[in-house]
Amino acid sequence: MPSIINGLFAGRSGIASHGMAISVSGDNISNANTIGFKSSRASFEDIMAGEGILGKQVGSGSQIGAVQTMFEQGTLEFTGRPLDLGISGNGFFVLANGLDRSYSRAGDFKIDAAGFITNQNGLAVLGFPTNGSGALQPINVNNIEQSSIATNEVNISGNVNSATPLVDDNDIPVPGAAFPPTVTYADLNKFAEYSTVVDVFDSLGQNHPVSLMFYHTGANEFTVRAYVNNNEVDPLAQITVTGYPRFVGEKVITFGGNGQRNPAFSPAVPDLTMTVDWNNGADQSVTDLNFNPMTQYAAASNILSVSQDGKGIGSVSSISIGGDGKVSALLTNGQTSVIGSIALANFSNPEGLLRLGKNQLGVSVASGDPIYGKPTAGTFGAIKAGTVELSTVDIASEFVRIITLQRGFQASSRIITTINQLLNDVIQLA
Repeated sequence: MPSIINGLFAGRSGIASHGMAISVSGDNISNANTIGFKSSRASFEDIMAGEGILGKQVGSGSQIGAVQTMFEQGTLEFTGRPLDLGISGNGFFVLANGLDRSYSRAGDFKIDAAGFITNQNGLAVLGFPTNGSGALQPINVNNIEQSSIATNEVNISGNVNSATPLVDDNDIPVPGAAFPPTVTYADLNKFAEYSTVVDVFDSLGQNHPVSLMFYHTGANEFTVRAYVNNNEVDPLAQITVTGYPRFVGEKVITFGGNGQRNPAFSPAVPDLTMTVDWNNGADQSVTDLNFNPMTQYAAASNILSVSQDGKGIGSVSSISIGGDGKVSALLTNGQTSVIGSIALANFSNPEGLLRLGKNQLGVSVASGDPIYGKPTAGTFGAIKAGTVELSTVDIASEFVRIITLQRGFQASSRIITTINQLLNDVIQLA
């Protein structure tokens, strides 16, 4: 049978459990401004010292059965900083210290001296680099894809004015290899209806301007001629006069009465193949120039678009991260390159993760093994660049909880003092 002494142990357990619950609330409040922090909750459960007799069971107080982490979505605060990443939905960032991995919702990242994306404690952020092995690896913003350095194909679209006067093809000067050069760009422009310049890249990543001049050489016919600067193709020993044109190819484009190309452009046959030996040591450049779609209407001549497959060589000037986790770099040469994708991890039971400190979580038996993937794929959430996820702690709720816990703590201590007085009365009976 339980005795009055049992009440002492119940009071003691009440003090211990309420004290621990107050510590949990205090920890929550102290982390009210910790990025990515998830608030915790102390769950009470009763204590039974023995089975007792049915109808006469008396408990032995309370204890904390578990401290649960409440994984609810935190508010995303806009910062505008490209390397601040918030997760909208499920998932954790994957961090690595050598072979050790940890997980976090805190996305206030930075780039270290070696170019790797890391958290504020220097742990590498793992992902799937472009052309990587397919396994999780640290992401380095300097490892940009440079597979399309040289220009192999250029596509130009626009309109040439059908109402312009015709020129005799024989009157147009042709720059030759004679030295010193005599034909200037001004001489060529006297006969051209329209001209434009396209930059192409050689195998070393250096850009070269190519001047394209459109001559109205016949009814429904325009001749396009390509020129490069003489100092970029002449032998180095002869470069004493620079900035003169050197002819590298031409294409005669014919049009129908409807203003469209005749015959229609065929991608199987390039319009103009430009073969150039640059004098900077690059491999021989073979570049196809296509004029599609090209029209001939009685309207001002203009170029609508120019596109090419060469990127040249450029360093990273800025990076951006999309909702799907793709890390894209804007290069100093005006091109863009996809560096890789940020990885996310998910767990069967996120509440089973272990707190490791410094905004890191670890795997436990209760959490299950991590499931890796890319943002927006399957059940994974989306990345919101320029934001951070705020703490989920509700300070008002925590202070209300502390007040109730304080009352429980005080009441438990009064149990002990009350029973102590009763035991004194019993002793005095003797």
